[in-house]
Amino acid sequence: MKVKLGRAFSSKKGVTFVEILIAIFIIAVGVIPVLTLFLTGTRTVESGGNIFQAAVAAQNIMDTARSDSFIWEHNIPFEMLINSNKDRGVYLPEELVKKYKAMARLKIDQAQGHTILDTGEPEYFLYQIDVVVTWVENGVKKEYSLRNYRANLNSQTQKTSTRFN
Repeated sequence: MKVKLGRAFSSKKGVTFVEILIAIFIIAVGVIPVLTLFLTGTRTVESGGNIFQAAVAAQNIMDTARSDSFIWEHNIPFEMLINSNKDRGVYLPEELVKKYKAMARLKIDQAQGHTILDTGEPEYFLYQIDVVVTWVENGVKKEYSLRNYRANLNSQTQKTSTRFN
């Protein structure tokens, strides 16, 4: 028994150039948005990683500054620019410095606008610690800042309030 094939199956005609162009167009319409999505996601992950590195570096600088007895005994106000070296144990991750030209600024000064309880007198022994990490990412300057306070009471005779004599 012989089966006859229809015209569509028996034709030896190939695919036309127009059909190939239409197929490429359909594939491109589906693939290009997916590739764009992957590229955007990669940039977002990289940017998030930079923010995380800057936050960790700022916290490390803050912790070092809060515990450095030399600063607190002698050099207030204090300001320091940090780019890569491990000066006084304070540094930025090497990748941030090399790839993104990162820098940090550590500044310690008297806290402004704070007063002693019940007196209204300025709080002379409260210090503000600011750490600002900056870097350039895709031509845009980015910044992460951290602020903390520390009371510097190196003497037992200092009063922190009029209630204590």
